[in-house]
Amino acid sequence: MPTPRSLTGRRRSRSSYALLACGLAGGLAAPAAFAATPGTQAGQAGATVAEKRLPGPGAPRGRVGLWTSVNSGNPDRAYWNRTDDVARVGKRALANNHGLNGVWRSFITVGAQDLHRAGAIRKAELHIRNTTSQSCAPYNVEIWDTGRVYASTTWNRQPRWYKQLGWVSPHQRPCQNRPLSFDVTASARAAQQNRWPSMTLGLKATNEKSSDAYKTFAPSTARLVVTWR
Repeated sequence: MPTPRSLTGRRRSRSSYALLACGLAGGLAAPAAFAATPGTQAGQAGATVAEKRLPGPGAPRGRVGLWTSVNSGNPDRAYWNRTDDVARVGKRALANNHGLNGVWRSFITVGAQDLHRAGAIRKAELHIRNTTSQSCAPYNVEIWDTGRVYASTTWNRQPRWYKQLGWVSPHQRPCQNRPLSFDVTASARAAQQNRWPSMTLGLKATNEKSSDAYKTFAPSTARLVVTWR
């Protein structure tokens, strides 16, 4: 039996199922009605990779999910739909701060409705472009399974950070304006088995004390890439 999941929390399961490809538009994460079917891809016999970019900024609003950021420098301010196409991670400490200094974390919610079918995931990854980096030092960016976010989410009202799914160290040159891939297989499998309507992924810097770890991402480039067994 699938385990229940509220809009703000979830209970985990150890079983595995399949996932869909999703994306983001504007400040919203728009579920894509697209999933892979069993087949073969070069270099991965018996597997198919499904991927789909999000609709453009003109896509209808009100779909499942959203993306947003939170900032310790303005702990009670909601940044949903107020940061253009910039999701920030890590500590920002610049002279001309424009009210943006502080530690940043970002969240992306993607619809999981199309996961609810028979099958098994080999791997699921969130692909997103790292647009800027304060330095090329090897500072990690972590991805977490979190509770759902809302337009009212702030630093002081963050969702729960349930489990770290993985991390990347984007220090290879060029260390900015390049795509990064985060392994989110565990969250995708849990979302499919438990028939959650969505899943939320949190991005944060491992080192939140050094401004050299500060990075920005473009949510409009985010997509979920799923490899099926």
